Amino acid sequence: MNIQNISNSNIFREYHNLGTLSFCFYKPSEKQLAFHNAGNEAIERLFLAGNRTGKTYCGCIEDAMHLTGNYPSWWEGHRYDHPIVAWVASENYEITRNVLQYKLLGGYSHDDGFVEGLIHPSLIVKKAMLAGVNGAVDYVHVKHKSGGISSLYFKSYKQGREKFQGARCHLIHLDEEAPHDVFLECQMRLSDVDGKGQGKLILTMTPLKGYTQLMAYFLEYRSAKPQEENNQTKTLAELMTEEVIKTTPEIVMNGKYYIQATWDDNPYLAQETKDRLRATLKPHELEAREKGIPTVGTGLVYQVPESDFVIPMKELFEIPNHWAKVYGMDVGFFAPTAVVFLAIDRDRDIIYVYGEYSVSGLTASQHAGYLLPMGCNWMNGVCDPAVNQGSQRDGVRLLDEYKQVGMNIVLGKYAKELAVDKVLERIRTGRFKVFASCRKFLDEWRMYCRDEEGKIKKGNDHLMNALEFVMLDGLNLAKTKNTVSYQRKVVMF
Repeated sequence: MNIQNISNSNIFREYHNLGTLSFCFYKPSEKQLAFHNAGNEAIERLFLAGNRTGKTYCGCIEDAMHLTGNYPSWWEGHRYDHPIVAWVASENYEITRNVLQYKLLGGYSHDDGFVEGLIHPSLIVKKAMLAGVNGAVDYVHVKHKSGGISSLYFKSYKQGREKFQGARCHLIHLDEEAPHDVFLECQMRLSDVDGKGQGKLILTMTPLKGYTQLMAYFLEYRSAKPQEENNQTKTLAELMTEEVIKTTPEIVMNGKYYIQATWDDNPYLAQETKDRLRATLKPHELEAREKGIPTVGTGLVYQVPESDFVIPMKELFEIPNHWAKVYGMDVGFFAPTAVVFLAIDRDRDIIYVYGEYSVSGLTASQHAGYLLPMGCNWMNGVCDPAVNQGSQRDGVRLLDEYKQVGMNIVLGKYAKELAVDKVLERIRTGRFKVFASCRKFLDEWRMYCRDEEGKIKKGNDHLMNALEFVMLDGLNLAKTKNTVSYQRKVVMF
């Protein structure tokens, strides 16, 4: 149904039939309507948008409809014909109270007047307040059209993953980006609720933290090449290649859906307001806050635009023979063994990340079979200082295994912040570049972030570790191939 064709008289008639529901007057924008309609097919939906685009209101409107079982005549999204259990959550309880609770249940405005929420007070049969947070609601019971009672719980990411355990939910609405462990826990809460099918997840957010793991989850589809049954040796390309498909907005893929909206998609945002906001924001902030495009975020370790240091594919070049090279290495088995290859233009003092290696599940000799032909048969390298911890096998240390097959490696040191400072200083002075072909390196870079205490998070950081080892202790070890007096034999496995 075209909602633009609904007359005011029809709206009032529908408002009366549905029982004093404020959202009967809701006329969604084109993007909001598409987001609602996708709920029929999608299990997880992301409304990725700038500030002031109506994303949170869109999510709350849908929350209210599902909790009450009342839907306007134009509704073509998912419907619940039974009472539901729903969670809504945001970054902390104060934000949950001031945004989600205010929109859904109402509250006092700045002029001390009470504003009704999207769920009319007459439909709320019980309200329990949250201890310790002034004015915050813990949960409410809401009348459902079927005659039953829906339950709505207000939550905070600050509670931690444990507080999101145990329950089963028909609907979860996360407003702004949740920590990865909280998001995973919410996914678990949605499986086959009470025998009535798969629950639904709504995420409404502005991507202020950059291109995080959660962004990649919605915006990319990754497909590893199928493993062969035979024992034939795989090429490095086969080991390293993982098909990455950038998912298309507004298309459901593997149960996931996302849509992006900008200020221009909000018909109620005045041009004067948009101009004023643009004047107050930095260029890289505009991408996220106006357009909902994940760029640089406050939680990222490297808060610099990629355009400052990434060399596009069409501008890649062959490394000159007279440039010195060196590599950094972070060892693993179940986790990847990661190697970052650097080339140094000493005339201009510019470092180039031109190559990468990230493979798991192989022994040291198997890794060497791929790394030696990449230049590790003559380059110097710097590796994880913990390389030998727990790696004794028949009296042989792991570092010795790599040396025995022809790799010249020395131990580096841990000093993450110092290494990060060195990289940032070079980026800001135009002396650190990364080839766009180093896809896995850039994937890690985009997700390399700090926790709430400002400490660099661990996990999915193996190439970043390798970079740090070589930046701290490897630059003075870099050399050109023609300075080597002999060529070690390439060992293949």
